[in-house]
Amino acid sequence: MNVLRASKMPWLRTLGRLARGLGRLIKTAAMLGMLGLVATVMLWWSRGCFTESLANIPGVSGLNFEVSMTDCWHNPETGVFVSRPGQSGKTLLFLYDSPEVPAITSIDERTIQIALGDVDTIFCRKDRWQDLTIKYDIRSIRQPGSRREC
Repeated sequence: MNVLRASKMPWLRTLGRLARGLGRLIKTAAMLGMLGLVATVMLWWSRGCFTESLANIPGVSGLNFEVSMTDCWHNPETGVFVSRPGQSGKTLLFLYDSPEVPAITSIDERTIQIALGDVDTIFCRKDRWQDLTIKYDIRSIRQPGSRREC
């Protein structure tokens, strides 16, 4: 009876090594695929957005203002929010694409001004909120578009 021996057939040894290497490659690809799937699900679950508070400005015309930047998939937007002292809810007044924190000042007890340098785009803005009038002093808007209400 003839028994196949690897020593008599070197191509059989090479074929065995290729099979083991291919098995390792498949296992590695499967692990990387699973890691990619987990990362994708985690980003989708978190919506891929991260928010950072840039400034809290209390007491302007008796109101509290917060400036925060939200980055969703490398598209940062900075928002100016207003709330009354003691209230947990806040309202978006102004949304733009620069990380610059605007100066928010009181003109009188019912009017504030939001001053900002150069921005590319303004996504939305409010000119009034409840009994408050909002004026804007923006040095330049590189891509002026339609001004929609927030």
